[in-house]
Amino acid sequence: MVAAPLSTPARPSVSSRRRRSVAILGTALLLLTACSDQPEPDPTPEPTPTGPIAGVERNAPLHSVDPAEVAQARDLPETYPGSSQDTGGQEATVTLRGGERGEDYRHGSVGLSLEATDLADQRLNRDNPDLVSILDSLNEPTVRFGGNSTDRRFYFTASDEPVPTDWPLNEGEEITKVTPDDLKRVAELAERTDSSVILSANLARYDPKRAGELAHHAKEAFGERLVGLMVGNEPNGFYQGAGNDLTIKGPDWDQATYAKQLTAYAKAIHDKVPTLRIVAPAAYSADWWNAAADAPNTDPMAMAVHQYPLSECGTQWEHQQPTVANAVDPATRNNIDRLMDEAARDAADHDLPLWITETSLSACSGSNEITETQVAAVHQAEYSMRVQEHGAERVAAHSSLAPCRGGAPMSVLCSSGTLANPGEAFSVRANGLALALIASIPEGNMVETSTSTENLTSYAVEHGNGTVSVVLTDYRNPARAKDRTTNLRLPFRVDYATQSQLRGPSWTAEYPVASLFEDHEGGGPSATATGGASASGAASSAPEYPADPNVALSVERALQTAPRNAVSVDGYGLPMTPVGERPRVGGVKAGSRNVSVTLPAGSTTVLTLKKTQPSPSPQESR
Repeated sequence: MVAAPLSTPARPSVSSRRRRSVAILGTALLLLTACSDQPEPDPTPEPTPTGPIAGVERNAPLHSVDPAEVAQARDLPETYPGSSQDTGGQEATVTLRGGERGEDYRHGSVGLSLEATDLADQRLNRDNPDLVSILDSLNEPTVRFGGNSTDRRFYFTASDEPVPTDWPLNEGEEITKVTPDDLKRVAELAERTDSSVILSANLARYDPKRAGELAHHAKEAFGERLVGLMVGNEPNGFYQGAGNDLTIKGPDWDQATYAKQLTAYAKAIHDKVPTLRIVAPAAYSADWWNAAADAPNTDPMAMAVHQYPLSECGTQWEHQQPTVANAVDPATRNNIDRLMDEAARDAADHDLPLWITETSLSACSGSNEITETQVAAVHQAEYSMRVQEHGAERVAAHSSLAPCRGGAPMSVLCSSGTLANPGEAFSVRANGLALALIASIPEGNMVETSTSTENLTSYAVEHGNGTVSVVLTDYRNPARAKDRTTNLRLPFRVDYATQSQLRGPSWTAEYPVASLFEDHEGGGPSATATGGASASGAASSAPEYPADPNVALSVERALQTAPRNAVSVDGYGLPMTPVGERPRVGGVKAGSRNVSVTLPAGSTTVLTLKKTQPSPSPQESR
């Protein structure tokens, strides 16, 4: 049985309320003028139109409103629908262990990776309402600028030099010039959204001095928000054979040559900014990340690792092809663990922090059965917790500023418009909702958990304020498997539990991004356009004014429920409902050491457990 999405009840029309107010005011003025010889005053100006939240203007972007106000306007139920329903005996068990705390869980641990050339994109600015809303939803994120463009098309200049004309480029490619003014513009966006930033220097076009200049100007622009400078991107892929589009070095390129060049870059960077952390090698091979770690005179440094679990884009390794079956297979999670265990061990051996500066479920170009889907979203949420349990301090999901139509389909976010004419509005895809859900978890320390079945994973974070977050991911097929009861066995007593949940009706369901870019003339962001419906199935009432085509993530759209056939969090998109506003899990008995919750197949659920505080002893209460 599938629980109905949390939905928004029909609301009185703002314009009809305003008409009634103006009519009453007009009657009062007629009475006053009938009793006075004074000249008739000018008509009272019509009040500034407000949207569905009192005091908030129409089409207001999400970042201008407290998410708690949005949650209250959604009129969420007190108890999460279906959280305590009878599942006919289907059960699983999750056990939380007591004892020592594990790895830190911190804000900034999840974020985005963009191309280095995106620094020149003028849409990356503090006044782009959707980008501000998206970064705000990630709660102090890390934003890394790198990718393949770093060593192939990225050219930083502090003196407005012309771009080189002798770089080998593939058909349709061009070199992008980035200047200190670009860094200042992006720094303003980082400041407004409380983001940390990692930049990258071009290594393939060997120029340590230019990397030093980049470091100097980046430090001036970003200040303490600049947490590292990456030297090159995936140097293990610089030579991939003659004729390969990604090959930019000859067959003599090796780890020894790379290590020497890394040391030279580190010296040039530290000559300009002595304390700036070098980030390297941004590779998916242990030989290369150990070569970076062993390179002399690179401290301080972070070990940067990339991981794309399902990136066999041909036919060689069937178990690594981007399919739904592989995405949910426990063997894929085991492969993730093997690489992360090795990376964490090597980082610890060199006393370096471990950062995942690029990741996604797959790096294969074009669309396939996992792109833009629920299964990719569930993976992104689960992976973000999994690698932090392995000790990764920062995790950046690779993304693109390109339009949703024609851009990278695995990207967390995408824009309106077309490739030829990209728009100003932005939205997240299903995997972006997953990131925002994980980013909503408060800081704390991870604690050990275990599950009774391999198709259910669990993570827990102790917050030190009497609450514990538990993240549960169910890998059963949502189109076939029934809901099941999951029993949490706890080393402490609880008063209650609240819930938020990422879910969809099938592994291939998507979040309806396209509808957010529609300018609904005369009707605003309507229930028909977004597929929104109340729990009874009736369409929600729509504002009687046009939507702003430059704002996809507005308050009005945040109050429209997602279609029943779409991916959502609690039946909606952004913003996430704050922890304090989330509905409670039904049937939780205060003082119990067990919490039972009904989980749908193919979902990621975040529970917040409120511990029962021990009563003070008679002496303490005096």
